[in-house]
Amino acid sequence: MNEMFIFLLILASVLFFAKVFGEIALKLGQNAIIGELIAGIIMGPAILGIIHETPVLSCMSELGVIILLFEVGLSINIKEFFKVSGWATLVAFVGVVIPYFLGYFVFLHFGLTNTQAIFAGAILTATSIGITARVFLDLKYLETQEAKIVLGAAIIDDVIVLGILAVVLELITDKIVTFKTFLHVSKNAVVFLAVSIVVGIFVVSVVFKFISKMKQANAIFIMSVALCFTLSAFSLKVKLAPIMGSFTAGLILSTLREQQIKEIRRDIKPIYAFFVPIFFVLMGTNIDVNMFNPFVIANREILILTGILFIIAFIGKALAGFAVLKKGVNKFLIGISMVPRGEVGLIIAGLGLKNNVFGIRDYSSLVAVIMLTTFTTPIMLKYIISKQKKVT
Repeated sequence: MNEMFIFLLILASVLFFAKVFGEIALKLGQNAIIGELIAGIIMGPAILGIIHETPVLSCMSELGVIILLFEVGLSINIKEFFKVSGWATLVAFVGVVIPYFLGYFVFLHFGLTNTQAIFAGAILTATSIGITARVFLDLKYLETQEAKIVLGAAIIDDVIVLGILAVVLELITDKIVTFKTFLHVSKNAVVFLAVSIVVGIFVVSVVFKFISKMKQANAIFIMSVALCFTLSAFSLKVKLAPIMGSFTAGLILSTLREQQIKEIRRDIKPIYAFFVPIFFVLMGTNIDVNMFNPFVIANREILILTGILFIIAFIGKALAGFAVLKKGVNKFLIGISMVPRGEVGLIIAGLGLKNNVFGIRDYSSLVAVIMLTTFTTPIMLKYIISKQKKVT
């Protein structure tokens, strides 16, 4: 009874402070995710000690990540996904390769292991398109050439990063990192994604015709979530991250009729609002802000590491925009739009911490970089777009 009492109070605190700090972040023109992270930092062990992770909360947090990636997949129009232009593909590729190798070699230079460097590189490859898309939407910029290239590149970026994530998670259990291992895991990820999508689209189109005729309330939504959990389970079975399965489930269901997709997205909102903030708040509780105290000599190395990682995280994505050789396109704007790392980077960092790849020090540095890229991008984008509109 006492354990249940404590658990309920912690859960109530997580949800309450997630919303309070999320609202403050929105008022300041930032993404609510930043507020949820800060809630975890302030209310977690590092400062007030009100919130701490428990085994049940940890499971709920993992469920939140699965739901998050399911919603991301569902938001992608798979038909447009396969029609994406060559420029978007090139931007995504350059925006993955440059940050990955820069992050990899910086971590090696600071004395970290090969596995840690691989994980760090993977974190820096991610792009959070939600933040950029919101800025484009607010400034009525979604119909421009730049926006279409960025959105297409971000979709491809997500798929590449999930593939990289599958590889790095497999490498954790392998003491020796070989090219053969890399190819094997990459093959598993590609095969799983391809087979699931091809078979899934065919099966879903048939099965959901019957489900749509069911008289029970929320039948389409429940069956969609069942598919999400099933593919998440099977992705674990083939030694991939469960989010690979949930993302794939979302992609498959994005081929349903528009009305059915709207129904699923409408019904998942309350579940998303409940579980996803738990993940980000718990991520915040693992950050030790005391490590960033500049007056402590021992902390200077982590501050230098964080600063260098932020610079390469920024430059690595900004350079991707210059892969577009098309005239009349703002290359710098495209590159800056790809800078925020957001939720996908946090997921990879969290998995690295959970699997003992990173200690608190390196994890805190990486999360600080993710937060800095997320803070600075909207400000820069608003300035660049406003300036461009004045010129035109």
